[in-house]
Amino acid sequence: MANMEELTQINGRWQHDHSQNENYDDYLRENGMGWFARKMMQWLKFSPVEEYIVNGDQITYRNYANQNRPFEMTQTVGQPPIATFAPGFGSFQVQTYWDEYGRLVTRTRKDVGEFIQTGRIDSKGMLEQTILLPSGKTCRRVLKRV
Repeated sequence: MANMEELTQINGRWQHDHSQNENYDDYLRENGMGWFARKMMQWLKFSPVEEYIVNGDQITYRNYANQNRPFEMTQTVGQPPIATFAPGFGSFQVQTYWDEYGRLVTRTRKDVGEFIQTGRIDSKGMLEQTILLPSGKTCRRVLKRV
């Protein structure tokens, strides 16, 4: 299945390429991050390693912002939403599935609304994530393999 082949391409460790952001400050703000923390992240170009481990239709996501206690979440594509908690982002529900166009979609539901994310590997081998924010704006994040 082509979808599973595409999914395995995200396997590995990635780091944010801040030079290609679009509306990233809006993304952080709508996730509840305060003004000072957002400005520090942008000024310092804070970019923790993010890791995706694909095993069949299961995806494990790890974020190494805290080296001593990385955040980890495992989802099964096409299953009902799971409830989770991430330090700095709070409680939320997340669900991942294939849409009618063959894109992998992740829906994250928080108190402030719903974030809808799609991702793809671009022609340069970068992981490009497009996120529809609760406000209706679109955020673009680009991650490079490390």
